Amino acid sequence: MRAFSIWLVILQHGGIGIPGLVQLKIGGIGVEIFFVLSGFLIGGIIFRDIDKGNSFAQTLKSFWIRRWFRILPLYYAVLLFTFIFINHSIGWNILYYVFFLQNNFYGISFCNVSWSLVIEEWFYLFTPVFLLLATRVLKTDKKVFMSMILFIVFVNIIRLIYVVHGNVPYSGVNSNFPFRFDSLFIGVILSFVNHKKWKVFEVMCSKKYFALGFVLFITYLFCFWSLSYPVNSIDSNLFIRTLGFFILPFTISLMVPFMSTIKINPDKNLLLKGVFWFISTTSILTYSIYLTHSFVYDLKINLPASIAMTYLISWLIYTFFEKPILNYRNKITGYKYI
Repeated sequence: MRAFSIWLVILQHGGIGIPGLVQLKIGGIGVEIFFVLSGFLIGGIIFRDIDKGNSFAQTLKSFWIRRWFRILPLYYAVLLFTFIFINHSIGWNILYYVFFLQNNFYGISFCNVSWSLVIEEWFYLFTPVFLLLATRVLKTDKKVFMSMILFIVFVNIIRLIYVVHGNVPYSGVNSNFPFRFDSLFIGVILSFVNHKKWKVFEVMCSKKYFALGFVLFITYLFCFWSLSYPVNSIDSNLFIRTLGFFILPFTISLMVPFMSTIKINPDKNLLLKGVFWFISTTSILTYSIYLTHSFVYDLKINLPASIAMTYLISWLIYTFFEKPILNYRNKITGYKYI
């Protein structure tokens, strides 16, 4: 799913998409899949940390250090490269990017792919605090579960108030991190149910739930397309600008449990082994691909060559920059995860 998501992004930025599907676009769909997966994976990490019984401060410190080692070095390297070699006119305003405030206070033109990282980074800051407090104050699993449900309801309510009060367009909501946390928390809830081994997750692993999610996913995209083409009326549709931001990741979340159960034996035949290698490699390189592909696209070469060059650059970055940093992180923390 991670590999599929990044391919939606690089294809959209390469000029390929669904005709008439404006504003959301296939890259936006890929990012929504990223958000749900991030909630699912990071939620599992936090719940395992909580189960260790460490102190509040120790749990937060451990989680944030590991996340920052994963996210910040390459992100800051890209910012520095852009500032030195491409555009230094931003001056001290680059601090908005350093502290992940560009979506709300400056704009994303300096590093346009960073908008989703802003949402992710604030999610990393907020979520472990929320879950630790919920676990320690509410005690029981059912109450913790309900607190996450209520949080998603709260995000939808404040998003509705925000949109109605200011008649905010779709783009004004899409990258505004306080109003996007429900996309990630849907994944966190899935992770919680899986972590607690509740029967409902086992039930959701069936093909029929995957099929239901897929049908609802396509239905939502069709509704979005019908409001985009031939006349774009997205910014006058209240549902799309409010509840729609919950509906799309919810449909994706219905497909995650089944996908998480798929077992692949790449040794069955050479073709399957090659496909498995490509998907696995893409998944590992996802972060570097996401941050670097726009630099390659700016060279204005043909799309296949751009993608091939993006993969090469991303592999070099992962091998000689990301991986050594991750190895160092694992060494000092004694804990390994992507």
